[in-house]
Amino acid sequence: MDTYLYAFNEYAWFDRIFLLNDAPESFEVGDLVSAWTNTYLVLWQELSFSEIYDKKYSWTIMPTLLYKSFCSIQTIQLIHWMVYEWYTTYKNVVKLFFDQEIDSLLWKEIKPKKGKVYHSCKIWNQIITWEKYQTLIVFPDIRTFLNIFPENKFEGTFLYSLDSQAKKNKNRWNIKTGNENLIATTSSEIFQDYNNLKKIYFIEPQKWYYAAQQDPRYKVDMVINKLAELYQAEFLTISSENLFN
Repeated sequence: MDTYLYAFNEYAWFDRIFLLNDAPESFEVGDLVSAWTNTYLVLWQELSFSEIYDKKYSWTIMPTLLYKSFCSIQTIQLIHWMVYEWYTTYKNVVKLFFDQEIDSLLWKEIKPKKGKVYHSCKIWNQIITWEKYQTLIVFPDIRTFLNIFPENKFEGTFLYSLDSQAKKNKNRWNIKTGNENLIATTSSEIFQDYNNLKKIYFIEPQKWYYAAQQDPRYKVDMVINKLAELYQAEFLTISSENLFN
């Protein structure tokens, strides 16, 4: 069968998409495979705008499996959707999810363990509860987060763009393995490989800067709604009019 691969460390024309002919039956969507010094993410047999990725490349060596189920089907579906929705390239979308120095991400791998169990926290007049599933809280900026949780009183993981890449890689593994159940992010860090996401809270959705200004120019509310659809998660908003009620 023909299978599309995303290359982390080489280009195919304008993007990083390669078409592998007669891929091994053991390859599945979300697997990580390698050939020589190159690493590829298996995107499977369907692609957004596949008509512009129809060139077949000759392979001198068949890739071999490097990491089984490196990312979830939901993450692959979200990547395809973003490419189509904002008419962009795979290289622009995939970089939102993963360190392009893929070896660095693999070196930071963290094994599943008994994750922290949280029960409730309060955001303004809203009581947020969770236990054996992941809850995502999306903030418009770090200032809003610190106004609610000053002095490191937040017991979960908070992700924002100024984190070091090493810290981002560590957090990605903790989220993927389900070691972290309570996840708060600014809008740029919502692109995670979630394990068991069941609730999403969107804080102050009226903020005008809930939109990316560079390609891909995604709207955060649309991405979060798609996440809720893919993970069958409950989606709730907390607006500014609730701040002091």
